[in-house]
Amino acid sequence: MLTSSRQCRCCGATFAQLLSLACDRPDLCPEDTPQQDNAAITAETGDVLTDDFCRIGNLHFVRCILAISLIGGDEEEFVLGTWASVSAEDFVDYLDLFDMPETEGLGKRPAWLSNAIPPGVGEPVAGMLNMRSPGQYPEMTISETSHPLYSLQKKGANLEELFELLYSYGHDMASLVYDS
Repeated sequence: MLTSSRQCRCCGATFAQLLSLACDRPDLCPEDTPQQDNAAITAETGDVLTDDFCRIGNLHFVRCILAISLIGGDEEEFVLGTWASVSAEDFVDYLDLFDMPETEGLGKRPAWLSNAIPPGVGEPVAGMLNMRSPGQYPEMTISETSHPLYSLQKKGANLEELFELLYSYGHDMASLVYDS
């Protein structure tokens, strides 16, 4: 799609392919919470944000992905890096098996999307986390049929829908693709 590297006009990042959007923390996590090494999640008490885990009060979050197939994209996917809220028990189970072959054996677990995607969609959205092999983040599928991501995951997204989603975050990817 992009034949050469381009620079995003909003953030200055350089891209050689379509942007995969990533959230650095769950929406409930205060911006001033420092991001620590993963070991802090078991070593620290109270609120903790690491690369892959977050604990805010009694809430537990894991980093995950949400994939959207691109229509006509030869099985290409747009991947949203996001966060999911899980039960304390599922959090401990996942933490215990993180980076181990047994992680995949956890199967599917209920979860709540913990980032407003697209922006402005405020309430947490129900979904399921599919635990995958070690080194891969769990994949979230949206369960609520009325949510915009549900239909995008079911039918896929055309390029214009993907550009609209990215534009809602301030990334004018259409101009990177169509401008020479």
